[in-house]
Amino acid sequence: MLTRSEVVVSKSHYNEIANKYKLTKRERQLGFLKLVGFSNYRITQCYGISVMTVKKHFTHIYEKMFVHGRKEFVQLFEEEIKIV
Repeated sequence: MLTRSEVVVSKSHYNEIANKYKLTKRERQLGFLKLVGFSNYRITQCYGISVMTVKKHFTHIYEKMFVHGRKEFVQLFEEEIKIV
């Protein structure tokens, strides 16, 4: 498994995968930041939203992608990128 700093994904690959799971524009934005290692707190600073709002977005993202947290989220992208 790759560490956060080793996860390299092009925006186009990311968008292909995000399309597959029907993520909204905001979910895509936040998901990409999480994928490249941003914490929830850092994401709140980027978008001026509360930590609870970020957590709610990730609840929706994880439900749509059938994962149960950041670790599975990153693993799913690692697997999907190998397929693309």
